[in-house]
Amino acid sequence: MLAEKSFIIVATDYSPPPFLDDRIQRVSGVDLNECLPFRGAIFDGVNMVEVIEHIEHQAQLIREIARVLKVGGVVVISTPNILNVLSRLRFLFTGFLRGRVRPVHYTRGPGQAPNIYLIHFYELYYLLFHYGFEIDELRKTKVKFAPVFFTPLLYPWMWLFSLEAVIHAEKDPVQRRINWQILKYLFSPSLLFSDNIVVKARKKKDVTLREPS
Repeated sequence: MLAEKSFIIVATDYSPPPFLDDRIQRVSGVDLNECLPFRGAIFDGVNMVEVIEHIEHQAQLIREIARVLKVGGVVVISTPNILNVLSRLRFLFTGFLRGRVRPVHYTRGPGQAPNIYLIHFYELYYLLFHYGFEIDELRKTKVKFAPVFFTPLLYPWMWLFSLEAVIHAEKDPVQRRINWQILKYLFSPSLLFSDNIVVKARKKKDVTLREPS
C-alpha cells in the first residue's frame, strides 16, 4: 500500500524477508536487539506491527529507531494491550496478562520465545519520551465484549486507586503533570477496551545517539 503511494520501502527481518513487491527493498540478517544497519536520520517512518513484545533489548530498539529517523519522522508501534480491563482481571485470577495466557514453551529460548517481553504502555511512553518522541495518537484495534461489560463495574474503583497512587502520592510538580497525561491515556477507551494498541509517535528532537561502528 505504501509502495503504491510512491514511498520508498525497506523491509527487514532476521531471516530473508519474503518477496513483497519489486519496489520494496529487502534487508536480511537484521537483529532488532542490535544496532540497525542504517545511517542516521535517513527514514521518514518506521512501522512495527506486533514486534516489540518479542524484543529483549527494547530500550536499544527505540534508541535505534530514533537514530535512523529524521526529525519530524514517525514510528507506529502495535503490541498486545496488557492494560485492558479483561487483561487486568485475568492477571488477578491467573497471574497471566493479555498476550501471554500460559507459561512460554520452554523448548524455545529467549531469542525466539513469543511475547515474553510484553511491554506496559507507560514503559513504552517512558522510552519514547527519553529518545525525543511525542505521542501523536493512541488507537485501539479489536474490542471484545468482556472488557466493555466489566468496565462500568470497576471504573470508579480503578479511578480512585489510580488517582491516589499516581497523582496524590507524587510530590514533584513536574512529574505530577506528566503523571496526569499518563493517567489520561490509562483511562482512554483504547487502553481500557482494546485487545491491541497502536501508538503513533513523532520524533520532535535529536538526542545524542551513537552511530553503529
